[in-house]
Amino acid sequence: MAVNAALLPFQTAFDPPQQAEGSLDPLGLYSIADALGVRLAPGVRERQSKPRYLTLALVGFAICQGMDETPSSRRLPAWLVYEWLVVMALVKQLQGTSQLQGIPGREKVRECLEHGDAVCASNYLKTPSVFGFHGIYRVFGVKSGLFDQDSHPLEPGRRVLQAWQQDRGLSAFFEADGEVGHFRRVIQRAVQAGRESGQMAAPGSPLSAWIATHLNPHQIGAAEREALWSALTHTDALRGEYAMLLSSPEGQRQWHAADGSEAAYHASLSDRASLSMQQLLRTIRAFERLARLLVDAFDEARWRMGNEIRAVDMAWLAQGACMQRAVKDAPMAFKDALASLGEVDPVARLRLENGFGGLCEPQGTTAFAAQLLAHHERVQRGKPPNGKRPWFDTFGDGRVAVRPAYVPDVFVEREGHYVHAYRTRPIWDFARDLGKV
Repeated sequence: MAVNAALLPFQTAFDPPQQAEGSLDPLGLYSIADALGVRLAPGVRERQSKPRYLTLALVGFAICQGMDETPSSRRLPAWLVYEWLVVMALVKQLQGTSQLQGIPGREKVRECLEHGDAVCASNYLKTPSVFGFHGIYRVFGVKSGLFDQDSHPLEPGRRVLQAWQQDRGLSAFFEADGEVGHFRRVIQRAVQAGRESGQMAAPGSPLSAWIATHLNPHQIGAAEREALWSALTHTDALRGEYAMLLSSPEGQRQWHAADGSEAAYHASLSDRASLSMQQLLRTIRAFERLARLLVDAFDEARWRMGNEIRAVDMAWLAQGACMQRAVKDAPMAFKDALASLGEVDPVARLRLENGFGGLCEPQGTTAFAAQLLAHHERVQRGKPPNGKRPWFDTFGDGRVAVRPAYVPDVFVEREGHYVHAYRTRPIWDFARDLGKV
């Protein structure tokens, strides 16, 4: 019997996984900026603003000490269940007040409370180790010596805990068996039960009120403020110097005058900072000069293309003012950034050289425009897990068009302003919360 070959199974061409969208760091500059920010202020991140979360974490570590020493695949980590408990209590007690703003996980917990549900891993933050208050502040707590990688309070952390007890009138809270230690034992039992059951029901009113009274992230006592400020300023030389310069009367005046511009503020530090601080700030300025040239050229290209009704070629892109400035100034800015990075961070220097050397070599504007878009495509392809789609569509004749989702609403040249943030704002928020500005 003859078989119709058209009816037989056949293999299709390989269909690779669909690439996801990637809307951050389109030129791959962030890792170098972040390395410089880490050197300037280890542990400080832009998402941080309330140093008292460090105290909240320390209190939990001290209360739950020893619970995680016998690992079990069935039991949740004590810090996570404690976080659920604290956030639930704060949401219950602070509902309708401005003090609820900024508490990580508040919206997830509020939904649970409104529906009468217990908080668990499936309805809390997707990645609490990154986005919960422990996740946001853990690295800073470790870098400032408040606690170690295993969540054991260290000497600076113990000083914070002593100051907290002093301010709250809770002497011997962590050791007492009587009334003073009552809520310590209540929290221990709640966390232990939550670890075993995998969920945390809404705490009762007495416990919620106690947590909101003693662990409100907006209410810091005088002794606790000094202990936290000491941890910020005395455990790393550069971070401490930067915080002290910023909180000084002259630093406050210069930061206000800079109106949020770290570039302007850093320029004001040149005659007041130590030699090592001056060298690091020079490196930041050199790198940001290059980053600004590249980002402005890239953003200008997106904006100009967004105003066109058809795809454009590289010669058309080369007509942009920022593109022309970049092709003229980027080679020297690249050399200056390499030289400065070599003195401060050889690994970052190598990363810049390997990633941007071809893009920043002297060339014509049309060739530079093509290189800039090709560089963006390489950056997007290299993003985990399977690469991200570029922000442009490329057609068979070499013309390109920006995809609608990536057309900026407006474009303004930002020459003289940093592309990236370097921890001034969170340190300012810390200093303000701790009564130093």
